[in-house]
Amino acid sequence: MSAGIRTRNRTGIRTRHRIRRISSLIVATVALTACSIPMDDASRDLSVDLPDALLPAASTTTEAPAPTETVQIYLARVDDGDRQVLEPVERSIQGDGSINVILAEVFAGPSADEQEAGLISPFAEGSEVIGTVLDGGLLEVHLDTLDGFPHDDSAGNRLAFAMLVCTADRLVVGAEIDRVVVLLDGETGLEAINVPVSDGEPPEEGAPVSCANYVSLLPDQPED
Repeated sequence: MSAGIRTRNRTGIRTRHRIRRISSLIVATVALTACSIPMDDASRDLSVDLPDALLPAASTTTEAPAPTETVQIYLARVDDGDRQVLEPVERSIQGDGSINVILAEVFAGPSADEQEAGLISPFAEGSEVIGTVLDGGLLEVHLDTLDGFPHDDSAGNRLAFAMLVCTADRLVVGAEIDRVVVLLDGETGLEAINVPVSDGEPPEEGAPVSCANYVSLLPDQPED
């Protein structure tokens, strides 16, 4: 085959390809016009109303988070006289209107920042507040167990109860609490335990106590 014949063949092939592309464009344009889809000179944003079932998850309605409130609890620190004393601190919590949430913060102990500031707690993991009942100034605190309280250190044990009792007695705002009794599940149902104190006469078995039974553990109190 001569060079002239090969050149004509290649030219014919390119011409047929161009004709096919032009035909395809014409067909597409006719199809769009037949479907009544307007052709814009420039790009534009298109929006449609989607049914709720097709909306993305981020756009669905969700409940607002519970409001936070600032409360105070007692933790502890070692003062200049090497005494372990109570120290009030503020906490931001998602309250549900119950005293349980505030007392749960006492069992949680100091945060990392609070530990850096020298705050301590005698509590270990193991005790939780199951429920509370306030009746005429008497707060009944139902615990699941005393496992979180110190057992081999009487000073630490008194300090732990002081944090719990004094938080309820002196720091819970909006509740007239002046006595606290701690209850555990017993053989005959809920039974009040004998709470150790640091001041005053030891209470009778199961009798309520107040922060007045731990005055010596409050800051700025003179040593005996």
